[in-house]
Amino acid sequence: MNLRLRLTLFSALLVGLVVGAAGLWLRVGLEQRLLAGLDRELSRALSLARPLVGRDPLEGDVRLLPDQSLEVLPRLLPELTLILAGSEGVLDALGRLPEPSLLNRLAQAREGYFTLEGRRLLGTPVGTELYLLAALPLTSVNEALRSLDALLWLLLPGAVLLAFGLGYLLNTRALAPADRLTRSALRLAEQHNWQARLPEPKSHDELWRLSRAVNRLLEALQTVIERERRFSQDASHALRTPLTVLLGRLEQLPPSPPVQEARRGAEELRELVEKLLLLSRAEAGGLRPEPLELDALAFDSAEGLRPLFERKGLALTLELPPEPLRVQADPTALRAALQALLENAFKFTPAGRVGLRVWREGGLGCLEVWDTGPGLQGPTQVLFERFRQGPHASEGSGLGLALVAAVVRWHGGRVWAQNQREGGARIGFALPILG
Repeated sequence: MNLRLRLTLFSALLVGLVVGAAGLWLRVGLEQRLLAGLDRELSRALSLARPLVGRDPLEGDVRLLPDQSLEVLPRLLPELTLILAGSEGVLDALGRLPEPSLLNRLAQAREGYFTLEGRRLLGTPVGTELYLLAALPLTSVNEALRSLDALLWLLLPGAVLLAFGLGYLLNTRALAPADRLTRSALRLAEQHNWQARLPEPKSHDELWRLSRAVNRLLEALQTVIERERRFSQDASHALRTPLTVLLGRLEQLPPSPPVQEARRGAEELRELVEKLLLLSRAEAGGLRPEPLELDALAFDSAEGLRPLFERKGLALTLELPPEPLRVQADPTALRAALQALLENAFKFTPAGRVGLRVWREGGLGCLEVWDTGPGLQGPTQVLFERFRQGPHASEGSGLGLALVAAVVRWHGGRVWAQNQREGGARIGFALPILG
């Protein structure tokens, strides 16, 4: 789950909690206000009905006098129930009377406010163990609360969904600068373009501080890389002249096994120096691209190395496209990268076949070298690092695939390395084609 969705869910949950808490507070407040209104009516009713309590002149029992009820009852609410209760239960009752069993249960209330059997009651003493009770039904209160509950059950999901939609849009806009910075940083890392910098927002906010910190880190990293690159260039240039002189003098000596071994070592050292120089040029951006045909370059490089493969007993096969693939590339650097791929396959294939394939895939020209060797072991991304050799390597400098990666990335392409299901490895690259 990405950050945008997590923030959206959090904001929607927060809105849901706020709306739910506000709805609960509103419901409790409304219920209290409605009950307070009923309580005022009950208090008014008892103050009007209290003079009704008296003794029957004929029987002598305490009851609600009927002669005074005719004057008081019209001033009371029609839903009101008046109950005169004693220790033995209901003594008398007036108004809208419920069924006798419910009336007896209501008569159990005493002094103060009560909620009982769906009614609101207020009781007050009118004598020794005598209480006058006024009761009103809670129908209006319950209907208002049910209407509010229905409204809240509609409002709560709607508010959550609205908060989720608006939150997602707002979070998308708010995180768009961070997403652009992230994509820019990933693009610089993939292209190994340490000279470029991240765009810094105009507003000096958290994203501005983040981009400024990353740019300073890139500056420090570029300083380290430039120092290493200058060292490689200086060392390579310093070694080239004495190596040339050494090879010239070795050629003047009479041929012998020690002289031949010395010449072979000097040649390998010169190839290493040339690779270091070319690698430094590619990483420093000093290549000079021009239009060339990738398939023709592949054919020339493979045919030039075919005698070497034949002496080892390896079959070298070519798969070329029917139409030329034109790319914009430095011919020297690209030829060196292609030769590095072929030499790598030659070195790690003790017997069998090596193949070179060139094809078009959309707007890319792809080139791949495959073999029937032992295949790749361990993580493949480290194969393109400097001086990195596989477990089967017994010779070489470890610069070949690093040179391939540097040249291809400078041309805006990509490299890959993977094992074949039938055995062996496949290493190649893709470059943008012209036209």
